[in-house]
Amino acid sequence: MSKAEFLIGDSVVDVTKFQSNHPGGSVIKYYIDTEATDAFNAFHTRSDRAHNILKVLTSRKASEEDFARFRIKGKESLADDFEEFRQQLKADGFYNPDYYHIAYRILEIVVLHYIGGYICINWWGKSKLMLLLGIFFMGVAQGRCGWLMHEGGHHSLTGNISMDIFLQKVFYCYGNSMSARWWRINHNKHHSTPQKMDHDPDLRTLPLVAFCIEIAQRAKHPLMKKWISVQNYLFVPVTCILVSLSWIFYLHPRMIIRHGEWLEASLIMSKFASCGYLGFWYFGWNVVWMYVAAGWVGSIYIFMNFTVSHTHLPTVPKDEHITWVEYAAYHTMNVEHKPWCDWWMGYLNYQIEHHLFPSMPQYRFPELSHRVKDFFESHGLPYLYSSYWRAMKSTIGNLEAVAHAIG
Repeated sequence: MSKAEFLIGDSVVDVTKFQSNHPGGSVIKYYIDTEATDAFNAFHTRSDRAHNILKVLTSRKASEEDFARFRIKGKESLADDFEEFRQQLKADGFYNPDYYHIAYRILEIVVLHYIGGYICINWWGKSKLMLLLGIFFMGVAQGRCGWLMHEGGHHSLTGNISMDIFLQKVFYCYGNSMSARWWRINHNKHHSTPQKMDHDPDLRTLPLVAFCIEIAQRAKHPLMKKWISVQNYLFVPVTCILVSLSWIFYLHPRMIIRHGEWLEASLIMSKFASCGYLGFWYFGWNVVWMYVAAGWVGSIYIFMNFTVSHTHLPTVPKDEHITWVEYAAYHTMNVEHKPWCDWWMGYLNYQIEHHLFPSMPQYRFPELSHRVKDFFESHGLPYLYSSYWRAMKSTIGNLEAVAHAIG
């Protein structure tokens, strides 16, 4: 077995035996023979366990030859300046949680579910328009569960990792009927190498959609090619819900069973049981199409807002490595820094800040954005920004360009 090493700080760490036991999954392999300082600090800001594990792993003091081997030539000052910037933000309190904000976010989800259920029950058989409005509220509530669980999965909510993961499971497993563990493993890979071929799971989207020509060219079956050739028309009304259904009924249950995530399984089954029982009590078998309709709204809400920040941007070749900061600068994009968009996108319209500091509470980003922009300008990096509707147009336009390329 060849030795697997990477650079963290001023130490070369040997992870040859540890990489298969890494609690965060195979993402650790993405950093073999590179500098992993920024990634380690970003993912493990609050983890005493990670720092304790790092201390017991075999390591050595890095030599000048090691720095030359692991660091990207010409980017040394960028990495050093970014770590200094991160430490300053910690000292300034940007990583501190706000429990009032967390309570508000949870209350908001409860209220949206209540409003949706109240409308559906009281206007059932009276107004189809009001019924659809109630279903819309239920779908948006599911989407808000997605935004909140996203923060829990990044350990950016309460300041306590165990509590954050518990909250993530509650709001993702019960709120969205999906696996929190599956999300953490795959989403951390996305954060490690956004838009990198054969690394970022958000690019491995066949057969349902292809966000870049390189992926579309891997569609070999004639029916798959035909589907991709019209994907710009199918994405919103069809593909979004198909992605959700494939997660709910295949990928996520498989993860739960393989890893024995029985709390997650219990929460998901409780969601189906409670919605099925109460829904059948009020609506009979109509509850089936109503549940699917709410899920359709929720999936569009989540996936459309996810795609605007990455999918139309350039990809990184699988054998190329760039710095943590460059991934955020060139392969993520911010959208509409306005209060309505902050709420609608759960602060993920500040995607650049989120990728630089994934463990930072997301409501801090509006205050942080101008400092990040100044940091980028000082290093000659772009700060990509778009209005909301221009970003949507770019996203659908990219799907259309890929469709025409394969068609």
